[in-house]
Amino acid sequence: MRPIYTLLVAAWALAVSCKPKEQKTTVGTAIAIPRAQAIYVTNNGSDSLSVVDRDGPRVVEVKLDLDPNAHEAPHHLALDPRGPRLYVALAFPAPVEKKKDPHAGHGKSEDPGRLARLDVSTLAVKEHVKVDENPGDVVLSHDGKRVLVTHFDMQRALAAAMAGGPPVTLFATLQVWNAEPLTLFGSRPLCVAPHGISLLKDDKTALVACYGSDEIAVVDMATPSLATTRVPVGPSPGLLGAPRYGPYSATLSPRETWALVAELEGQELRVFDVQSRKFVQERTMPIGARAFMPAFVDDETAVVPLQAPDGFARVNVAKGEVSQKVAAGAGCRAPHAAARAKDGRLYVVCEGDHTQRGSVVELDPTTLLEKRRWEVGVYPDGLALGE
Repeated sequence: MRPIYTLLVAAWALAVSCKPKEQKTTVGTAIAIPRAQAIYVTNNGSDSLSVVDRDGPRVVEVKLDLDPNAHEAPHHLALDPRGPRLYVALAFPAPVEKKKDPHAGHGKSEDPGRLARLDVSTLAVKEHVKVDENPGDVVLSHDGKRVLVTHFDMQRALAAAMAGGPPVTLFATLQVWNAEPLTLFGSRPLCVAPHGISLLKDDKTALVACYGSDEIAVVDMATPSLATTRVPVGPSPGLLGAPRYGPYSATLSPRETWALVAELEGQELRVFDVQSRKFVQERTMPIGARAFMPAFVDDETAVVPLQAPDGFARVNVAKGEVSQKVAAGAGCRAPHAAARAKDGRLYVVCEGDHTQRGSVVELDPTTLLEKRRWEVGVYPDGLALGE
């Protein structure tokens, strides 16, 4: 029996040694679509990025496969407007077990994520670093020097709540990285499951939506300590880790007068006064759907992607009014994030059913009806305009 045992051990050792390892870089591919007319999209379900030609029919898909044995799940991205760099969060999520809840695996990974720096011309990974579990949003500072990463870590919150730990043990981090090379500037346990980030133009203050604790975090970016004030979203927040409102994003208006906070659980939109750092509660807008990541079309008006039911809303934040709601067409299932181009065109990334390919749609800015559609990868959920 000894020789057989020895052979089995040797075979196992050989298999382990031959197992493909995580790569530090990837090759990418040449992309003929000019950056000025490109939309860059993260495909969470197919471990890839898509580049959409918004002036034509072309779509290029590039695999982002650092580890052949893992599901990278690229989730949100930030493009450097001054240089050839694109930053992407890789989440490495747990398998989704509940088919009726397509977001069940989101925020429940037990493995560290990655922040990757890519070359825009090829989408080749040039560098990546480990971040905490379940990276959420990614934002680049306006001067291009720092990258902000939140961690939508509901797994941490659930485990800490079950263990009966103090509130801070439920908190996930905001990490701030120096852009090139990627070195950590500062990290702070921020709140429960922080997600959407907006950074003021002077790069001194960040606003972060704290999904799991029904708050907005106002973060001082001047020092690595990232001093923070947390502001409750509404008058009756839920328990930590069991939100009543569930703020998912905080989107700044062009003149930074307001931040529009979109809720998943409360199905409302709330207006945050940036100067006073208070919510204007009388402008709270019930929306009757899960609100994701809006885009402002002027300083008072925003278009909001909605799910359950799928659609789009136009809202006036100065008045606290929902002026228009439109059902999404068949080409846009599960709208996730909106972006407005400098020329006024409006785009939305649509998740799809998370098993087949999703899409990017151009909406008529007046009617909010679909004008054009491009098919991208599986479960797309982030977009950035190349202009």
